[in-house]
Amino acid sequence: MPGVTSISKLLDYAKLARIEHGVMASLAVVAGALSVQGLSQRISAVSLLPTVASVLLTEMSLFASNDVFNVEEDRINNPLRPIVSGRISIREAELFAAATGGLAILVAITVNVQCFLIILAALIMGNLYNYLLKKYAFFGNIIVSGLTSLTFPYGAISVAGSLTEKPLLFFIIAFLANLGREIAKGIRDLEGDMRAGVCTLPCEIGVECSGVIAGIFMLMAVLLSFYGVNYVSAKTVYAALISFTDALFIYAVFTLISRPSLKKAEVARKLTLPAMLVAIIAFTLP
Repeated sequence: MPGVTSISKLLDYAKLARIEHGVMASLAVVAGALSVQGLSQRISAVSLLPTVASVLLTEMSLFASNDVFNVEEDRINNPLRPIVSGRISIREAELFAAATGGLAILVAITVNVQCFLIILAALIMGNLYNYLLKKYAFFGNIIVSGLTSLTFPYGAISVAGSLTEKPLLFFIIAFLANLGREIAKGIRDLEGDMRAGVCTLPCEIGVECSGVIAGIFMLMAVLLSFYGVNYVSAKTVYAALISFTDALFIYAVFTLISRPSLKKAEVARKLTLPAMLVAIIAFTLP
């Protein structure tokens, strides 16, 4: 049935693009835009569309590119990924990555010069990571975490043309949390990465030390998140949301530190994804 096949293919592309991460990135952009004091009242949903679209397209492009360069690792770590399972060819994924990346640049130009340069730099650095830099252990984790967390400053810059203290704080919190998650992901993917010749942090210093380091970065994010209450007027709501987030992160930390394993790292990584979504919602508060 052609209709069913088309829908199935569309879902495969959504999985290739890891659209759920794109949605979270889009919310982070909105949070960054709303964090700009004195301008947030004049921001409309329509005016933010190009900003959100440019980030969503960038995420889609880089995740598709990541799968193209990650085939050998995914054969072991994620055999159900669209390329490895044969549902999408490498050529189709390459065209998708190129098309969404090109569109991201074109849309970013309509926002402002700063946003255009940020998106261009993100695409270059992200693809460089996918192709080469992921092999350089902790340095690769820093790149991914930085690119993921850049959405908050990007949102602020899209409406103000400059960066203020509030979105910068959100960037640092997100960066620390993402860095912990990336190290946990390295623990989970250790076997496949090593077979593919990629030596991440767990490969270099061991699973237990990596679990402790991941936990430290997550705890730093938790501690810093409390400081964010100074930048919102809806303090009670922020405290409630961020407490839920922090509880999940603290549980993830104990999971990682107490005899870390590939399975425990995956549990911790999955726990922190909804936790970060709730945190992003908290960051959108005025």
